[in-house]
Amino acid sequence: MILGVVANCLDFPDLNNKRVMTAEGLIRVLGHEGAERVIYFWGGMRVSVPNMEEMQKIRLRERVKRAFEQGATPSQIAERFGVSVRTAQRMRNPSVCVENGSKMI
Repeated sequence: MILGVVANCLDFPDLNNKRVMTAEGLIRVLGHEGAERVIYFWGGMRVSVPNMEEMQKIRLRERVKRAFEQGATPSQIAERFGVSVRTAQRMRNPSVCVENGSKMI
């Protein structure tokens, strides 16, 4: 599904090397309800949209959180997800961390 959406996005025109999204384009990608939400909150504004790397980080944090909830230790999580033990511990309680770019400190 996502790949189909990405292929459709390539049809959007560029303006000064920036992809331009029309209301019709938003509806095509997000559906009427999703497009209406975006327009309601950000209509007429310039908005920076996170990339897929950011989405992957969120998904990883969700998976790590579930693993902790299921009783995994920081060491087990570090090994399973390919992160350090300290990073696993920080991901357990992200509200006490500050995110600096792509790193949680």
